[in-house]
Amino acid sequence: MKKVVIVVNHMKVGGIQKSLLELLKALAKQEEYDISLFCSLLDGPYLKQIPEEIHVLPENLYAKTTEQNLTACRKQGFKYYAFRLFSTIWSKLFGKAFPAKVVCWKIGTIGGSYDVAISYSQPIEDHEFCNLTNEIVLNNCKAKRKITFLHCDYGLCGGNTKRNRKLYNKFDAIAAVSESVGKRFAEIIPELTNRIHTVHNFCDTDEVLRLSEVDPIVYSKPCVVTVARLSEEKGLLRCVPLFARLEDEGINFEWHIVGGGNLHKTLLELINAYHLEHCIVLEGEQVNPYRFIKNANYFLLPSFHEAAPMVFDEALSLGVPILTTNTLSAEELIAERNIGYVCENDDDAIYRMLHSAMTTNLHHFENIKPNQEISLQQFNSLCEE
Repeated sequence: MKKVVIVVNHMKVGGIQKSLLELLKALAKQEEYDISLFCSLLDGPYLKQIPEEIHVLPENLYAKTTEQNLTACRKQGFKYYAFRLFSTIWSKLFGKAFPAKVVCWKIGTIGGSYDVAISYSQPIEDHEFCNLTNEIVLNNCKAKRKITFLHCDYGLCGGNTKRNRKLYNKFDAIAAVSESVGKRFAEIIPELTNRIHTVHNFCDTDEVLRLSEVDPIVYSKPCVVTVARLSEEKGLLRCVPLFARLEDEGINFEWHIVGGGNLHKTLLELINAYHLEHCIVLEGEQVNPYRFIKNANYFLLPSFHEAAPMVFDEALSLGVPILTTNTLSAEELIAERNIGYVCENDDDAIYRMLHSAMTTNLHHFENIKPNQEISLQQFNSLCEE
């Protein structure tokens, strides 16, 4: 039996965490694996969905500070509050290398000895004191083989720094969640090309279909649904004026946005400024977004940059056509599979795509199951080399 430890920052609602949850569900069914999970912060609704076959390791209070704000650290105790405050200030001034070393020293060895240790979240830029999964795997896990996952467009995510490139050089393998993600990484760090492997995201289609039947939303107008974190890179703000143009032209629609994030207030203010509150609805963070997607006419993701969003396969599972901008894996995952439309990444192109979609009676295609067996074979190969 192969012993594997996986390190992630938390299990809150998010693309990386959902991808990990689906991986854990798949691995729990495989007798050849003994899986342990270490979370820097044991928090998030996905924790309750982790299969009982997975060994969730105890939380470390210093690791916990990397994923908490100062208020939460104060409740944890003064020394953790002081450490978080110091680490935040030091990181902003000099980078997080030193406080990261302190955290790893305080964590010590995680679990026992493993065949494989996996960092499931890529690092962000040097001056933000969080996302230390790469450092933890490299310094705190005893394993024969060390792997890190890549869920981003490495050229645009902000984590392409000298320090992070040195971290990647210490791993035996880099698992990219699409061919396009791997190619972009190889362009930036060509000396690691031979260590790059593709491991597609797991998608439990049967579960998506089951949850979509739980109190599904029925729409009265042609409907577009977006499931995304409310953050700048998702391109949501730029779409509000575009939908206003559609309404000015007499086109009926609903746009439901499912997700939480720091842009909620700004987005709501913009919707109100354009007097679109009757047709653009912020649904907030939802553990079950599939009941919103099921009866939509289209799924929209207008991001400035993306890697390989899990929501593509989830919309695919429900037979909902996808409208998206030309980000890193859009051609590979949407255009080549003929499951939607990919437009250039600018406002005029998005408007033309929306206008064409909302004035065309495009029916749902037959539900297609993403091939989870291929993803499992890719993961098995990654762990065995």
